[in-house]
Amino acid sequence: MKKDEQKNHPHLLMLDEFDGEVDGELKYNKVLYKYRYNAEGIDEDDWAFTREQWGPTDPGFTSIMSSIEDLGLAEGDDSEPIHIFNLSSKGKSVAGGIKRGVSKLDPDFSGKLGTIQAIAARDKDRSGSEIEEDEEVQEAKKETHQSRV
Repeated sequence: MKKDEQKNHPHLLMLDEFDGEVDGELKYNKVLYKYRYNAEGIDEDDWAFTREQWGPTDPGFTSIMSSIEDLGLAEGDDSEPIHIFNLSSKGKSVAGGIKRGVSKLDPDFSGKLGTIQAIAARDKDRSGSEIEEDEEVQEAKKETHQSRV
């Protein structure tokens, strides 16, 4: 599996573990950063975030989410003041397949999935602003604006 493919799975898996819905890009970016920060075996050089006004942001987020939506795995609803991301039934099926398949191919995957599940359990019912106050995010916010974190 290519490194680019490996780094993109968390977007779909995180959405699945959040019961198929994440309210807002701020929240989504922060939980993905927390995953990258806490998961074993993920190199910052392979998945860099940029320090923006509200903290760490994945510069490829919009492109990745557009691809996920184009594949029919998720839908974005931007009719609300906050962009809401919803997992489709096809996306749920693909996320389940990733969990079953990658766990057989990658011995480190169960630890990564456990990290995603722990973040979802803690942050599912929190707002992006609340998550922004977490230690990992605050640490990244100390960096220079526009720097890689």
